[in-house]
Amino acid sequence: MYLLNQANQAVRSQLEQALRGLNLTGIQYTVLSIVGTRNGISSAELSRRFFVTPQTMNEIVTGLEKRGLLQREASAENKRILTASLTGLGEETLKECDGIADGIERAAFADMSDKDFNELRRILRGRLVALRGG
Repeated sequence: MYLLNQANQAVRSQLEQALRGLNLTGIQYTVLSIVGTRNGISSAELSRRFFVTPQTMNEIVTGLEKRGLLQREASAENKRILTASLTGLGEETLKECDGIADGIERAAFADMSDKDFNELRRILRGRLVALRGG
């Protein structure tokens, strides 16, 4: 676990530095990414995914909303729940962030053969499924 964490920290540090050019943090990018794939997710759901308080997540989402990257509207099922979706600018920004993240990932694994890289991904996916119980 120590080695996985250290590798993760090294890559996250590079990503944080690269995202500064877009005036974004790693957690903001990740929120945009999740909203992009789970359109209509609530701040409460996001806070559970990130293991942060709803208040903390609300601050992050509000900041992204003020920048025009996200928009929120009342849920059709429960008007008290606000759901988030990407704006056009949010979609463009997410694509730019994805490009940055993909470049960092390619560089991080550039010295591995395709066979080793695919095997690493297979093993890590298996561990993730097992650790999530399923």
